[in-house]
Amino acid sequence: MNRTELKPSVRLICTSDGRVAEVLAEHCGRVLGVISYSASEPDFSSGDLVHSWVELEVLGEETCHEIWVSENQVSVHRQDGFEYSCDGDFLFCSHVQDECVPQGLERAAHSAYAGLFDLLDRSGYPFLLRAWNYFPGINDAGEDIERYREFNAGRHEAFCEKGRIIEEGSVPAACALGTRRGNLVICSLAGRSKGVAIENPRQVNAYRYPGKYGPKSPTFSRGMLAGDALLISGTASIVGAETMHPGDVMRQLEETLENLRVVGSMARREGFAAEDFRGLCLNVYLRSREDLDSVRKRLQAEFGPNAKIFCMQAEICRADLLVEIEAFWMVQREAA
Repeated sequence: MNRTELKPSVRLICTSDGRVAEVLAEHCGRVLGVISYSASEPDFSSGDLVHSWVELEVLGEETCHEIWVSENQVSVHRQDGFEYSCDGDFLFCSHVQDECVPQGLERAAHSAYAGLFDLLDRSGYPFLLRAWNYFPGINDAGEDIERYREFNAGRHEAFCEKGRIIEEGSVPAACALGTRRGNLVICSLAGRSKGVAIENPRQVNAYRYPGKYGPKSPTFSRGMLAGDALLISGTASIVGAETMHPGDVMRQLEETLENLRVVGSMARREGFAAEDFRGLCLNVYLRSREDLDSVRKRLQAEFGPNAKIFCMQAEICRADLLVEIEAFWMVQREAA
C-alpha cells in the first residue's frame, strides 16, 4: 500500500518550566495530555488536563514537559482510575497503578493493561499506538525473576486475555524505564484508525525474543506511524536480540544511532516524509549522569541545533545497557 499521503496527526511540544504556561495557553482546549519529567513533583496547575508526572531527574534542566497537542477540540474524562482525553481521532490516557504487595508487578501490569484495553474498546479508539511505562527497580530481582521480565509477563497476559494479536503490525511502539521510586505509571496514545508499525531488520522483533530474555517477550514494535508523525520506541545498542558493546557508552550510542537511522529509513518506505530534524524530539535515558557531556555532544553533532534533546538519568530495561533513546519525529508543515 502506498502511503505517500499521510494525514496530519498529533503534535508534540517539548519544553522546560519557563514556557509551559505559554504553550498551554496557546493551545487551550486542544491539549491531549502532558507528561512531566522531574526529580520532584512539579508545581503544575494543569486545570482540566490529563497530566502525568514521571519521577526522573532531567540532566541540565529542572523539568521536561511533553505537551501533546491536537488539531481538534479535546474532551477530558476520568473513569476507573484512568484519566483520558479524546479528539475524534486520538485518545491520550494516563494511569497510575499502585504496585502494592501482595499484588506484585506482574499482576499490576496485567491489571493496568487489561483496564486500558477495556477503556479503548469502550471509547471507540481500539488501536494502541504508543505506550510509555515507568516503574521503580526495573533491573531488581522480583518475586521469581527480574522485575522488567515480570512486567513483560503481565503486559503480555493482558494482550492475550483481551484478544489482542501479537504479531507484526499489531503491537504499539513503547518504552519501559526504571524510576527511583513511585508506582507503575503508564501513559498511552491510541487511535480510531490503525497506525503503521515499523520494524528494524537489524533487530529481532521484540515480541519474538528468545526465552532467555524472559518467559514472555516485550510487546512492542520498533516504531509507529500515526498520521504523518513517527513515534520511535525506546532504542538501544541491540543487534539481533543481543546487547552490543557492554560497558562502553559511546560505542553503544553509535549502535543506537544506527538503529534510529534504520527505523527512519523503514518509515520512509511507508510514506513518512520528514526532510530534516526540525520536528525531532528526543528523550535520552542515561544510566550514569557522568556520560551526559559526551553523549549530548555526539547527539548535537548528529542532529544539529533544530532537534529538541532532553537527557534523563534512568535505569534501562537491560542491566548491561547504558543509554536508550526514544523519539517523536513530526513532518513540518508550511504555514498557511
